[in-house]
Amino acid sequence: MCWTLAEMHYVKTHYRVMALADIAARLGRTAMSIKRMAIRLECAENKAPRWREAEKEVLLRHYGNRKPVKDILAMLPGRNRSAVMAMAGKMGLSRPENAWSQAELSCLNHHYPSEGQQILRRLPDKTDEAIRHKARELGLASPGHTLARQWDEKEWLLLRKNRHRSPLDLLAMFPDRSLSSIKNALTRLKRAKGAVALPTVPAGSKPVTTAWHEDEKAILIRWYETSKTMDSILTMLPGRSRSSVFTLARKLGLSRPLSDWTASEIQTLREFYPAEGGAVARRLSGRSAKVVGQKAFQLGIHMANNTLRKPWSAEE
Repeated sequence: MCWTLAEMHYVKTHYRVMALADIAARLGRTAMSIKRMAIRLECAENKAPRWREAEKEVLLRHYGNRKPVKDILAMLPGRNRSAVMAMAGKMGLSRPENAWSQAELSCLNHHYPSEGQQILRRLPDKTDEAIRHKARELGLASPGHTLARQWDEKEWLLLRKNRHRSPLDLLAMFPDRSLSSIKNALTRLKRAKGAVALPTVPAGSKPVTTAWHEDEKAILIRWYETSKTMDSILTMLPGRSRSSVFTLARKLGLSRPLSDWTASEIQTLREFYPAEGGAVARRLSGRSAKVVGQKAFQLGIHMANNTLRKPWSAEE
């Protein structure tokens, strides 16, 4: 979507006085697009100041021990948490897997069930996300939250036999289940599309989505917008699926760059795309029709109205 003069003026006058997220919400654009436009308008620095060797030495000495991140930030004036996490990821540093003291664990076990995330005031050195992650790891539930009880095999068989009934009718057949639980189970059966195997889970287990650690976010911030392949990024994030990486990247305002194009490839695209559309990919070795379409959109190249679409073959 092209930028208007009014939007560019708004970015230039508000970039240094308003939060990036607020400007993005006001203009209906992503945070990353706002940042890029600010760089083009020369009202933002194109890149952060280079890290000095003394700053890297601070990270090497303190990042891997139990020193709180806020104390490390105090030793690195001018550096924010995201910058520190990104540099630590680049240097191959990681925080201790269990930086919780016995006193902190005792506090969490005792107060989390009654206070939930309000326990943050009792644990000033812990982030909101760290508390939530540790509580899930310990099986602690916050007030008003109950752990979901898994459907056993007998319940799945009964539901499969009566899946043609309405959720309200099924409610009488499953007195220990809520209406929403039954609706969710029916949805899972529909997605199975008649598969023989029933969706079962080991007794006593509870599937949970593990919260993202700061180290993982730092890796994403460092590499997502570079030319590094998604397979390489996924290798650095064991246990994370491609879709979960894409979801978090969107939340962080990150976007993947299009592959580097040579001048001759762009010339070919400009010359043949209006007449051939995505079929021009056969002239560009290693380029898919989707990538070709994205690049054409980026360059403002459009298909001609009389462009012939490739007909579907009988085999297709």
